[in-house]
Amino acid sequence: MSHEKGYNILCYRACLSVPIIAVTTEPMATIQCSNPECQTINPLENRVCEECETPLLKRYLRPLGDPIESWEVGQLLDERYLLVSRQVVLDTQPGIPPNFREDIPENIRKYLRLFPYRLHLPQIYTYYDLDQQEESGTDQLLTIGLLEYGTIPLDESGKPRHPELLPKLTEAWPQAKENPLQQLKWLWQIVKLWQPLEGQQMVSSLLDPSLVRVNAGMVQLLDFHQDEHNFHRIKELASVWLSLVEDTSPLIVDYLRSLCDYLQRNRIPYPELLLNYFEPALRQCGQWYERKYQVFTLTDAGPTRDHNEDACYPTPGELTETSTEQPSFTIVCDGVGGQDGGEIASNLAIDTLAAEIPQLPMFNETRDSQQGLEDLAEVINLSNNRISERNDAEDRHDRQRMGTTLVLSLVHDHQVYLANVGDSRIYRITPDSCHQVTTDDDLASREVRLGYLFYRDAIKYPNSGALVQALGMSNARSLHPNINRFILDDDCVFLLCSDGLSDYDRVEEYWNLKIAPILTQEKDLCQMGKELINIANNKNGHDNVTISLFYCQIKLSSLEPTPLSIASIKADIENAKEEIKPSIDRSDDLPSDLQPTEPLPSTEEKPLKKPNPLLIVGILGILVISVGAYGLWKLLQPPPTPTIPPTPPSPSPSITPPPPPSPESSLPKPGTIIQLTVTLSLWKTPEGDQLIEEVPVETVLQILSQEDSEKDIKIKVCQLPTETNLKSPSLQELEGKEAWIPTTNLQPSVYQTYEGEKVGSCETTIMLD
Repeated sequence: MSHEKGYNILCYRACLSVPIIAVTTEPMATIQCSNPECQTINPLENRVCEECETPLLKRYLRPLGDPIESWEVGQLLDERYLLVSRQVVLDTQPGIPPNFREDIPENIRKYLRLFPYRLHLPQIYTYYDLDQQEESGTDQLLTIGLLEYGTIPLDESGKPRHPELLPKLTEAWPQAKENPLQQLKWLWQIVKLWQPLEGQQMVSSLLDPSLVRVNAGMVQLLDFHQDEHNFHRIKELASVWLSLVEDTSPLIVDYLRSLCDYLQRNRIPYPELLLNYFEPALRQCGQWYERKYQVFTLTDAGPTRDHNEDACYPTPGELTETSTEQPSFTIVCDGVGGQDGGEIASNLAIDTLAAEIPQLPMFNETRDSQQGLEDLAEVINLSNNRISERNDAEDRHDRQRMGTTLVLSLVHDHQVYLANVGDSRIYRITPDSCHQVTTDDDLASREVRLGYLFYRDAIKYPNSGALVQALGMSNARSLHPNINRFILDDDCVFLLCSDGLSDYDRVEEYWNLKIAPILTQEKDLCQMGKELINIANNKNGHDNVTISLFYCQIKLSSLEPTPLSIASIKADIENAKEEIKPSIDRSDDLPSDLQPTEPLPSTEEKPLKKPNPLLIVGILGILVISVGAYGLWKLLQPPPTPTIPPTPPSPSPSITPPPPPSPESSLPKPGTIIQLTVTLSLWKTPEGDQLIEEVPVETVLQILSQEDSEKDIKIKVCQLPTETNLKSPSLQELEGKEAWIPTTNLQPSVYQTYEGEKVGSCETTIMLD
């Protein structure tokens, strides 16, 4: 693998012969308990702490860049990071937040931009400069960078099963020969990662078999390649995929060969079109499987609260079993609003969703996955508006308004839809892994998604858990629920929980001992649900706690299925009620659109999660005037704690959220010719009320002069790709026409400046405003 100089795990400003003072040899490898009230040093082979019996967190990481030969296996870097092998590092102090540099190099910032795809892409665990003592009159600087992958497969002794943490796709592929849906899903996930990586000029990573790995049944890259040029095309996947044909399931092997042939002959020139071939293939393949679902929910007020503001569905304490033919879903809500407000909001959300979800169109008619996502968003918005209307009817304002968080899992056919609003979470547990599959709607996650801070840096600060949205706080027009989907191809458990359990990494600590045994039939759902409640109360105990365990059992049907064919897939596409338009939806844990939202007011201070609103005001006030990473670092420093009088607090002032980067700062100037790297929608009017068409990748546009570019950009269609007639001949009629694009859609990641000075009917001219 080749890397830029900045990627090196150790960067020296001196000769390599200078000794590294921070690297020490330990007589015996040890690990510190992550429980902040314990922190006992344990032998590395321990699974639980000798003192408090908390399961030991073992975070195995990978050095960022090429390993340095001066490291010796068994040494500690910075008295913390143990070099297990040349490719594996263990954090021996997992309960202590890692360090970060204030300034972030551009090549490292790309990891941050890809945070929404963290289930498939590595993330920065730590990246900082370690000052060394001066030896021989020479200054020396050590830059530490480590990558994390969520949980990785470990053996019984707690050591990684694979030398480089994760197995290659080429190694896992033959083992999945009896599971055609899993093989198909892996290819589909690769296609869905094409555009986000292409936008960061790292799409060549998907073409390197040494980087494409498998983790918990999902494709996950080991690292990124920087693209050497901008001419990678989706057809290049064919040569990589053909190497897998020999070990492909007989049920899909002919389809895969035909798909590769289509790619090589450029009959499928764009990733969006390739996704259109995968959707019906996944649906047909999913029909070959039998599924059974079990759900167990439980809720408790906790040892320190006098009433319970959480709620759940189905009925808590009862085991529910369903099959493929029945709608199966579960919900957890954590009320916010103080006194009885939170309890009202959470129960109103449960009642609304439990009544509306069985009536969704997806259960009564054929609906594609995108329509399913939209259907679910509608009922979530409906539940939001019912709570909001109740607030309005009772004249509740600011902190008096009641609301609730939401997490929801809904099974339909071969997929499970996952939705969340607020900081309640969903985890997916397999025998080898536990991954959080939702993104918290809190201040820390927003800072990361806006590109300001790395996640493990953001969560260190006192107000990182401030909620930025919850159901019922305002009209649904300002609500942006996160809705994704997973393909169900193997047994797994989805844990839905309020933060009474998830706080302080309790799920990460206990999943292997308390949830994974469900999958091996060692323990049952009800028993484990009760034990999780006890863990939340005994280890945390600061809040109400609610859990739902959603156990999915999947196996290939004993009936002989008809093998998949490209002809049947094409017929499925052509027989659709309306033309399938290329789109990148929010499915398979890929992120929903980021919408700026403001932290919600709350009536009580809750450790790490519901902070004092006065602190939020101070912090966000600094944010508005802060520039750069240093300013952001300063903004998150805890201000002096204000003295709160015992009288009821007054309504908090309106909070203006930190604006995203100004669109005008990144827009191409009028007269510039650009070439699209993703599909974009064009509109006939600046109001966006008449959609013309979606134009494909490689379309060439010219930016026209306009008086106001804050909302919409006027463009001229210079030239469409020559292959466009394969998709829609009517698109060719757009050449030479003028249209509009919403300003927020024209980000630098969706286009590149056209190299030539003239193309089609356009000629480069830089116009003066």
